[in-house]
Amino acid sequence: MDIEYIPYKGFILNSVKIEWNTERNSVREKIGNEHKEDDRIIDVAQFFDGDESMNIHQRRDIYENLISKNDMLFLNYDKDNKLSELEVHSGYEILIGNIRLNFGNDISDFIRQFKKNEIEYSEIEKGNYLLPKLNITIANSESMGGNGTGLTYFYAASKISHLTE
Repeated sequence: MDIEYIPYKGFILNSVKIEWNTERNSVREKIGNEHKEDDRIIDVAQFFDGDESMNIHQRRDIYENLISKNDMLFLNYDKDNKLSELEVHSGYEILIGNIRLNFGNDISDFIRQFKKNEIEYSEIEKGNYLLPKLNITIANSESMGGNGTGLTYFYAASKISHLTE
């Protein structure tokens, strides 16, 4: 197991517990690995009559080859540089309670497991599922622009109101 997701609290990455709202530098120290800082402002003001307050301020660290070759995850931070989101793109097994998500396996198998455990979900677009009680989304390759129905994306956040409004 590489990542154990703990809803509303954070996650454990190779025995290191990382909680939501932890300071960015503290997270970096806990992980203890090279990362690529990817902070930028995404200008969307033109779509809101020039209102620059609508611009997206992205703050994230990208980790590649942390555990094994070809793994990739993003840690996203809020405006105060507190951990707010985890995005996993490849190379990890993710444990949520008694459900183990393996990248590449058919996403419908995981949806059946969630349903069996009475965890509500909705398909927000074909192959992309929101599980609001867990504050996560999972998506298959096809929904991310690739081919097939294998799990290719896992997203968890301290809050998901931006996905449910």
